Amino acid sequence: MKKALIALGTIVIILIALIGGFVVAEQRAKVALEADVADYLDGCSITPDAIDVHGRPYLLYAAQHTADLSYVDLEPAKGTNKDQVLVHHLVDGHADRLTRFISVDYPSGQVSPVKNPDGSYTEAATIDGEEVTFSARADHVDDGTHLDVLANGRQHSSMTIPRTAEVRAVSAGDDGVIVEIEYAHPNCR
Repeated sequence: MKKALIALGTIVIILIALIGGFVVAEQRAKVALEADVADYLDGCSITPDAIDVHGRPYLLYAAQHTADLSYVDLEPAKGTNKDQVLVHHLVDGHADRLTRFISVDYPSGQVSPVKNPDGSYTEAATIDGEEVTFSARADHVDDGTHLDVLANGRQHSSMTIPRTAEVRAVSAGDDGVIVEIEYAHPNCR
């Protein structure tokens, strides 16, 4: 009986050590993938506040030097409330796509986004009883892209973002006007 308990105890200890080792290795792999994404973004002149790498197990992706999808939070600029970059399929320092979502503050007033029948957002919102349609345009300048957000065709907000980018979509969400842009060249180096 005593030998059986010792054998069982040994097996339990080995299993705990293996599981603990896997958890530690998985966390280290995640940190390594986040560092890969940070290095890539540094070459893009983008400074991240936080990086969230998706795709598990991290060990498998880290062994392949691949970050499948990464959400990168940036410091919101004045007049914005959220700025997030999505790095799509980063492999050995090269990404398939680099997409950015900038959430611009609404004009002051009582705001209600106009939604499609399926519940998705449109480019319009009702502000103090008046429907306002939002749009955006990107103009290429020497130091990147000048982005203008328009409300009923009039300038609402403006900013310059590094690198050449194109506007992909505009929607009026719960927290602001969301502008989706895609960088023309996802490989920054």
